[in-house]
Amino acid sequence: RRAAGGPPVGQPGPADVTVLSANVRHGRADTGALAALVAAERPDFVVLPEAGADFRDKLMPLLAGLGYRAWVASGGGRRDGDDVVLLVGERAGDVQVRSARGMRVPRLEAIGGVLGARTLHAVHPTAPMSRPSTAWWEDELALVRSWCTGPVAPLVAGDFNATLDHPQLRAALGSCRSAADGTGRGLVGTFPAGTPRWLGIQIDHVLVPADAVTTRFEVLDVVGSDHRAVLARVRLPG
Repeated sequence: RRAAGGPPVGQPGPADVTVLSANVRHGRADTGALAALVAAERPDFVVLPEAGADFRDKLMPLLAGLGYRAWVASGGGRRDGDDVVLLVGERAGDVQVRSARGMRVPRLEAIGGVLGARTLHAVHPTAPMSRPSTAWWEDELALVRSWCTGPVAPLVAGDFNATLDHPQLRAALGSCRSAADGTGRGLVGTFPAGTPRWLGIQIDHVLVPADAVTTRFEVLDVVGSDHRAVLARVRLPG
C-alpha cells in the first residue's frame, strides 16, 4: 500500500496544506541550507524537532521578508535537542499556536487559518532505547491515537521514532494515515541520513486525515542533520 502509485506534482491549490518536518539534530543542522529549502518550497508549516530557542534565533533572520512566524514548544530555556520549533507561513492565515504537554519533549498545537477546526500537532515522541523510554514512547503514541480517533482528524508531524512496521504506530493512526501512502516513497529512509535511502528507516512522518489527498510527497536531504526531511502537500477534506 505504501509503495504503489505516484502523486501529481504542481503548484498548491487553494485547499492544499504543505508541511515540512525536519529533525535538526540537536540544533546542528545548517541553518543557511534549511532557510534556502524553506524559501524554495514555502511550506505553510515547518516542524523542527530538536530545535529550540537558540536554533530559532539563528534561523529566523535568514527567513526575513518571507512572512514566517516561529514558536518554541518550551517557551525557551531548554537546549535544542529537548525542544520543538514550529514555523507558520503567511499563506496559512490566522493560525493560533500554543504549547502543550503530555510528552517528555514539549510539543505545539496549531489551529485555525487554513486548518479550520483541525489541529496540527508538532511532536517528537521519545526514542524507545530502554525499557523506561519504551514505556514513554508507547504512552506518547497512545496520545497520538487519542487525537487520530477524535471527532476531527488532525495533522501530526515530526520525528515519531517509529516506522509503520511498529504496531504501536499503526494502532495510533485511527482516522489518519501517512501522507506517504500511495506515493511510492513510503519506504524511503529518513534515518540515518548517512545511509542510502533504500537502507534507512522512515521514522519522520506527516499524518493526515484518511480522506485527505496527497498531492506531493518528498524526502529531502538536510545539511548537517542525521535525518532527512519529509515534505507533504495534502488537500484536506472540507
